Amino acid sequence: MKRFGLALCALILAVSQPSEAEEVKSGRFLHEVVASSQAHRESLQQMLRKTQRLPPWVRNMITNPLYVSGASTAVTIAEKPFELFGACLVRLCPQSHLRILFTPQGKIVSMRVVDEKMGEIIMGEPDADQLLQLSKPGI
Repeated sequence: MKRFGLALCALILAVSQPSEAEEVKSGRFLHEVVASSQAHRESLQQMLRKTQRLPPWVRNMITNPLYVSGASTAVTIAEKPFELFGACLVRLCPQSHLRILFTPQGKIVSMRVVDEKMGEIIMGEPDADQLLQLSKPGI
């Protein structure tokens, strides 16, 4: 009878916990995630290929990471989980920086690049709430 009770408790705990695929992480760094997650890397590559006008450090951020990034933040937008990353060009953060929203599965949703010379570049189709997250200061 004790085994049945323990098994039932374990089953209830397993069902009540979100799966790893649904869990939004935070406190990760963009360069580490791009290096370790194929889904994040491929999603970012596809987004960068779609846009011709980008600062060189952004265009080459996968193969030549000349940027620093802050720890990611888990955010919820319209009841959907996202991971928000920020990065900037080394020693020139106020002049050239970006923010990226990823789904928990590593699919990029949208990206906002702000560069002193090139202006603001929005990639993807962020809604107003997503754009608000992408526009927050900091990395």
